[in-house]
Amino acid sequence: MGASSNLSMLTVGAVVLAGTGLVGGIGVGSAEASRPPAPGVGPVAGVSDRAYVANEGTGTISVIDTTTDRVVDTICLGSDPAIAGTPQPAGPCNADRDHHAALYNGHVGTHGLYLTPQSDVLLATNRISGTVVAIDTTTNELLGYLPVGREPHLVTVRPGGREAWAAIRGEDYVEVLDLDRDDLHDETRHRTERFESRAKIATPLGPSMVAFDSTGRQAFVVAAKEARVVKVDATTRQVVAERAVPARFTPFGFVSPDDEEVWLVHKGAGTISVLATGDLSPVVESMPVGARANHVAFVGPYAYISVAGAPGQDGKVVIVDRSSKTIVHELTGPAWNGEPHGIWPAGGSKVYVGHEGGDRVTVLDVADPADPTDDTVAGTITDTNLDKPIDVVVAP
Repeated sequence: MGASSNLSMLTVGAVVLAGTGLVGGIGVGSAEASRPPAPGVGPVAGVSDRAYVANEGTGTISVIDTTTDRVVDTICLGSDPAIAGTPQPAGPCNADRDHHAALYNGHVGTHGLYLTPQSDVLLATNRISGTVVAIDTTTNELLGYLPVGREPHLVTVRPGGREAWAAIRGEDYVEVLDLDRDDLHDETRHRTERFESRAKIATPLGPSMVAFDSTGRQAFVVAAKEARVVKVDATTRQVVAERAVPARFTPFGFVSPDDEEVWLVHKGAGTISVLATGDLSPVVESMPVGARANHVAFVGPYAYISVAGAPGQDGKVVIVDRSSKTIVHELTGPAWNGEPHGIWPAGGSKVYVGHEGGDRVTVLDVADPADPTDDTVAGTITDTNLDKPIDVVVAP
């Protein structure tokens, strides 16, 4: 496994949908709604055409050029380079091979990804090593890392880009991390001192994701081990509301583009629920969407939910009208085998979908974002390091 690979392949038209028709896409509004950038701040030069894919199986992050749909670099999070006379294995592209070797000092279980508003820093959570890694996207070099609690699932950057909130799924708190650009790039600091933990906010057991509204003043925490959602005043870091939800295993929750609703995915139950952001009162509870539902994102008046499907079966994408809260379309067929998981739009014209069990990324060509039936599969991206590609983010 090399540190950088150009072995990716775009196979236009290689994925053919059978029976039920076309593939649906997600417009650029998805990124702005669920992970909003700071007002008036765009990505730094050189990264506006990049997508990043977390490969949980190899401990790497694939970098995709969204203009060519090719993997142009691989960021490896394995061990440091070998040291003669010691058993330290040669890194950094060795997480899958040497993660139990003596003196291995890399990261394991690369899972969640999140970009700062300017897209200059990529944050990667590593579930098994219990670490958050900061990466300079202009160079793809590691800036530093921070050990946090057991099994961090996803770190979310608060609008404004000065804080990142890590959902520590193996514990019962969210950890607030300080993001200071000078500190992140200060080479006189130890790698574990480039950013620091500022606070721990008590949450339900097994917090799995934090979602902010577009102002960054309100945060919503969903959990994997307790059937409860909490709303946090992001300034005071105090819980101001909570609500019981129908199911425990709720790995993802996103705030709608109008800041009025929080959409929750109950993976174990195969359902979604929608709560009002004001008082967390239920708008919809336990709407069935399919076995092992994963991510939700927004395009125009619709919500798109990636569904892995039952073991041994194809997955799908379920499209829900956000106003009526009814399913208006389902995208099924062999294009959706390999457990669709992470999903993210690029420039309003493409959508990238990682297949957790399929070792590939599907590229969707978006036609009219207001019409959920007219998008097509443009092709698939494969690469040596695409192993359990579980999360995808794209520079806005």
